[in-house]
Amino acid sequence: MLQPVALSGWQQRTLKTQRMLKTRGTNPKKVDKKEEKPPHKGYFDELRETMSRWQQSTLNTQDTDPKKVDGKEEERPPRKGYFEELREIMIMPLTSADPNIPTKRVTAKYCAQKFTAPPRNVTMLSSDFIDDSLYNPAYGYFSKQALIFSLREGYNFSSFRDSSAFMDVMGDQYKEIERELDDVRGITRQLWHTSTEIFKPWYGYAIAKHIAEQYMADRKANVHDDPLVVYEVGGGNGTLMLNILDYIRNNEPAVYSQMEYKLVEISPKLARQQLIKHGSSNFVHTNAKVINQSILDWSTLESRACFVVAMELLDNFPHDVVRYDYDTGEPYQGIVRVYDDSEYEDNYEPVTDPTIRSYLAARKQAAPEYKTPALPSDLHRRIRRQLPLAPNMTKIEFIPTHAFRFLQVLGKFFPRHRVVLGDFYMLPDTVPGAVDAPVVQTRLKGTMVPCDTYMVRPGWFDIFFPTNFELLRSMYNATCRAPSSTAAGMGRARVCTQAEFVKQYGDLSKTATRSGENPMLEFYGNNKFLLS
Repeated sequence: MLQPVALSGWQQRTLKTQRMLKTRGTNPKKVDKKEEKPPHKGYFDELRETMSRWQQSTLNTQDTDPKKVDGKEEERPPRKGYFEELREIMIMPLTSADPNIPTKRVTAKYCAQKFTAPPRNVTMLSSDFIDDSLYNPAYGYFSKQALIFSLREGYNFSSFRDSSAFMDVMGDQYKEIERELDDVRGITRQLWHTSTEIFKPWYGYAIAKHIAEQYMADRKANVHDDPLVVYEVGGGNGTLMLNILDYIRNNEPAVYSQMEYKLVEISPKLARQQLIKHGSSNFVHTNAKVINQSILDWSTLESRACFVVAMELLDNFPHDVVRYDYDTGEPYQGIVRVYDDSEYEDNYEPVTDPTIRSYLAARKQAAPEYKTPALPSDLHRRIRRQLPLAPNMTKIEFIPTHAFRFLQVLGKFFPRHRVVLGDFYMLPDTVPGAVDAPVVQTRLKGTMVPCDTYMVRPGWFDIFFPTNFELLRSMYNATCRAPSSTAAGMGRARVCTQAEFVKQYGDLSKTATRSGENPMLEFYGNNKFLLS
């Protein structure tokens, strides 16, 4: 049975933010004048008010004589102490819905098959809740909200004075596209940009050059004699696919003549865009194929040597939530309960999910030096236990269980692969008070609004995570480059920054401004690559 956990101050503020955004995003109020709201009270503000009320009640009790009724002193209810009032604040009810209504345990896959609107009176793993919020075909974020910033032609960077001038032009274009989308569709859409689109075709050419050089080196070293086979996972608008194919055709025509390119895309909407681009008269590559499927459901063995390319895929992989017992260090898996009024509550239970259990065991074996920041030292925990009202569980840690499943798929069905993975290793405005927390945001009247919880209305919010690339490298080497694997002779993975990658493989003269500043080299400083 799920046991509710007392809410901390930030969790209470989270709930208020969630309610506010849900209301503003679905039924905005129209007023003639700007509505003034009282300043938001933080956790410590509430504590100060509680202390003040307690002190005042103490003074009133001391200064006021008890009343007499029929010659007898009136009996007063026992006065609440400071900590009693504090407990009442911490266990404030989450919802007006009946908590005794039975709930059904569901998964994201079940929701995709059964629901056309976010379900109620259900419980699910945190990763299933995030998965359903992002990828449900009826109401998921990538099914209804997400659009990728893309221009028909790439920028002529030599026409800009410097990086600031380039940013001004791109920002104006970005706002104009947002306004057009809102006017045409009548609803708020979220537009996001990638290195592939902003620096096309040169960013894609850099990735293609790395693939071509590594492929030719493998052939020369007699690692294999297979044709060049590329699997791209999460292809967005299909721009990277086009750039890589163009580069190989123009620079390695003999390799291109036997090349195969397969794009695996989970989003039906994006897959349709890619198919339209593939079928257009401007798309001349007959060796490309679009597959509308989740890579996590892949079940076909690719026995040939191949490359697996994924740009900004890991950040949108759902994560699971765990907390640890302060006394024993035992992990507990996070469960999201959805009430009848669509309010959310997180609960915790002993780990039973096989993927969570496998990930934690694999992490301990692959990276024994890694110590989760969520679990303090033994001394810290002993001291903390002596404090009044000390919690019995640690803060939240988000663990990349779906990324781990992705590595397992690579090791099992693509045993002779090399990877090119690029993504964020650091993000601003993440959910506070948690380890490896995501950014949760939506756009409201042209402004991006960050949230301080992942438990938000499904489909209306982007949820994306930073990646610990050094830990990912250890997990990858243990999963896909074990000594007993068929790819053991292909070398172990390495990590580099995006700046280091484009310095080695990019044509920086094409993305330099007149002042010498280079946006492709300077922007996205929070990105890294995993290469094998």
